[in-house]
Amino acid sequence: MKSNEISPGLWYYALSVLILILGFAAFAGLLYSGISESASGLMQITAPGNAELNLSESGEYTIFYENNSYFDGKIYSTGEEISGLEIRVREKATGLDLLVYPAKASYSYSLGGRSGRSILAFQAERSGVHQFNSSYSGAAGPSVVLAIGKGMAEGLLFTIAISIAALLGSILLAAIVAYYTFSRRKKAFLKREDDAELMRGGG
Repeated sequence: MKSNEISPGLWYYALSVLILILGFAAFAGLLYSGISESASGLMQITAPGNAELNLSESGEYTIFYENNSYFDGKIYSTGEEISGLEIRVREKATGLDLLVYPAKASYSYSLGGRSGRSILAFQAERSGVHQFNSSYSGAAGPSVVLAIGKGMAEGLLFTIAISIAALLGSILLAAIVAYYTFSRRKKAFLKREDDAELMRGGG
């Protein structure tokens, strides 16, 4: 019996490698699409200035500072830090000024020419149009892009978890296929040697 006649065939090893490659591709693809979807869901405004955004639901919203961005046909590239920028948020229907506070956690993203990090947050009591007023205290500052969104952190964590699960699953499956192939081929080789010994002994 020739080595290429041993079952299972060597192509099973190639299959395990293919599974591993597909797992890494799925990991990268899921991670990229998840981050891209999260970033595209952010609403952008420029500061300093006034803007109105229609928030679709209540809850905590995070304000991100995008030091590299593209908005309204213009490319923005500003410093890593912005000093003295004050942001006020008001519920248009009631005139209620909302408390704006530092973001509870630091999140950052970089994708497709956009990079930003969380700086502030506020709690929207209800959905509807909200007014954003931003200005520099003291000296004038550069025109920058702010992005506002809800649940981005949770979405990113979910995307990362799914991506890692896909990667680990592919590694496990590839290992199972490789081990199965190795063990079965080893048994087949040993059986062939035993058969050869019996034939020599019988002769």
